[in-house]
Parts: sequence; C-alpha cells; structure tokens
Amino acid sequence: MTIRERDHRADALLLMACSFAVATSNSVIFAALGDLQDTYGFPDSGLGLIAGSGFLTGFLVQLFVSPFADRGHTKRLIMGGMLLGALGSLLMAFGTGLPQFVLARAVIGSSFGFVFPAVRALIAHVDPERRGERLGRLAGVELLGFVAGPLFGGLLIDPIGLRSVFLLFGFVNLISMFTISFRSFPQLPKSTDSRKPSLELLRYPRVRIAVIVAMAIQAPVGIFDALWDRYLTDLGGGNSMVGISFALYTVPFFIFSTFGGRLADKYDPQRISLWMMILVVPAVTGYGAFNTLTPVILLNVFEGVAQALMYPSSAAAVAKAAPHGRASAAQGLAGASGLLMSMTLAFTTPSIYGAFGALAAFGAVGLLMTVLTGSAALMLWRLNRREQLN
Repeated sequence: MTIRERDHRADALLLMACSFAVATSNSVIFAALGDLQDTYGFPDSGLGLIAGSGFLTGFLVQLFVSPFADRGHTKRLIMGGMLLGALGSLLMAFGTGLPQFVLARAVIGSSFGFVFPAVRALIAHVDPERRGERLGRLAGVELLGFVAGPLFGGLLIDPIGLRSVFLLFGFVNLISMFTISFRSFPQLPKSTDSRKPSLELLRYPRVRIAVIVAMAIQAPVGIFDALWDRYLTDLGGGNSMVGISFALYTVPFFIFSTFGGRLADKYDPQRISLWMMILVVPAVTGYGAFNTLTPVILLNVFEGVAQALMYPSSAAAVAKAAPHGRASAAQGLAGASGLLMSMTLAFTTPSIYGAFGALAAFGAVGLLMTVLTGSAALMLWRLNRREQLN
C-alpha cells in the first residue's frame, strides 16, 4: 500500500467516523419518542412534528448549504454539522415540552445536511472506479450510526434517564469534531458551475432520475422515524425491543452493503437501485399486515438485505450523474429530495395510523414508493432509448 493509499484510507475512516457520530445524534430520538410522549403528554401529532422538524431543516441545509463543499469549504461544513449535532442534543436533554423538542430536533436535523452530502462527495471522489464499493461501506457505517442511536438509547433510557442519553450522544459529536480538526482532507473538483444553486442540476435527465429514486428510498424513513417506536410498543414491545429491531435490520445491511456497492460498480447503478425496489416495496407494505412482533421483526431483517443491495447503487448513481464540480451539490439535492419525502410522511403517517391503523399507514407508503419507482424506470427507459437512437 502506497503512502497516498494510506492517506486516502485514513481520510475515509475519519469521514466515516464523522458520519457515524452525526447519525447517532440524529437517530437516538427514534427510541425516545414514546417515552417523551408518555412523560410530557403531547398528542400523536406531536410525534410527527418532532420527527418532521428534523427532516425540514435537513432538507433546507442540504439544498442550500451543501454546494459550499464544492467551493472549498468541505471541512468547515463537516465540523459545523457536528457542532450543531451536539447543540441540538443539549437542547433535547433540557427540553420540557413539545416546542422545545421540535426546536431541538430541527437543530439536530440540520447537522445531517451539513455533514452527509460533503462526506459522500469526498468518498466518491477518492477512487471513482470503486465509488460504489466505497459508498456501500459508507452506507453501512451511516446505518450503523443510525441504529446505534436507538439501540443504545433504548437500552440506556431506563437505567440513566432521557436527559443523560441525549447528553451522551452530544458528547460523541464533540469528540469527533475535535478529532478531525487536526486533519486536512482532499478538495473536491471545482468548475465555473460550482457556484450555481443545486436546483439547477434538475436540468440533467440522469440527475432527475437519481433524485426520484432517492425520494422512493427515503420514503420508509419518514414512517419509521415517526411511528416505529409507537408501532412496536403497540404490538407489545418495549424500549429494548425497539433497539433490537434496529440492530436486526443493520446486521444484514452492514454485511451486504459492500457487495451492493460492487454491483453498482459492475453494472448500471440506476438499474440496480430500481430492480431492488421489487423487494423493498412489499417489505415496507407488509409491516402493517401483522399484529404480532415476530413476523414484523423477520420482515425487518429481509428489508435490511434488500436495502443493502439498493442504497449504495442509489448514491453511486447520484455521483455518476453529477457534472464536474457539482459533486456535493448533487448529493445534497438528492438528499434534500429524499428528506422532503421523509418529512412529508413523518408529518402525515401518524395521523393515518391513528385514524385507520398500521395497514393503511404502511400501505400508503408502499403505494407512493411504487409510483415513484415506476416513474423513474419509465424515464430511464426513455432516456436510454433516445441515446441509442442518437
């Protein structure tokens, strides 16, 4: 291994550590929503407000702030995001009512938008020939962070309390920020278009397709964020079961995500991501068909495998479609579009769940994913046919 390869590997490990830290601070709320509602007595709609506020700020930041990474400010964005994650965790720890929790979640959600597009763009830039494999590994680490939050949060809430849990995860962000402050990272390629807004990228057909697929992939996140804790609790599970369910999803994802990335490097990543939806959509829809924990958890494991094969391809498709000098802007646009979808479903699915039950809520998400996937597949088919004719 050459010195340059070792440097790239060290950069990748540190960047993945940053993503892990931000993911944990964003996801610990998954295991705490039910406890917050029981303790402070806000209505079911409050679950959607707390979850959705994080999606809203993440959406805005990814759309308008992430392009600054293409202008030479990558490290500043990453460090600023981790500082916001720590601040949001502090606000969450000392909140005493729904408005404070909504504000705290909004601050934490903004950290996601600062860090993730910049990290993904850097990871894809280091070795373009293996971008799918590297993005697959990053996806595994990101998900590991998202699962570590509710897993350890669910296990720690009862013995140490909600406030201490949020303070702990905020401290993890501060430690990570301090660690990377001494490290220099590669600069992303620049062009005369690097200062253009992210929405301008929608004029590129393959970017449009990648964005629609990202929206379909992120759709389940909205209902999981707002309802998973509540749903498993209603089925008879407690805080520990919520954490275990996330772990059982993550294990197959972590195992298969690198393989999913290699598929993206070998074949057309957009095609791979679309084909994998055939497995993911029935899994998401099927959650609402059961009224006991065991089949829901088994379906959760199956979805983890399918998502592992799909998610790296989606991120690689965004990287491949991005014009020169727009790497972070493209990742931010795809991420913002996905968060817009997650935010919408986080706001709406708790009300559907309360009024019509789990099957209606999960079924609505599955139907929406089907429509988005079908639209993207049709657009890709037309684009490929037009390119062949030309």
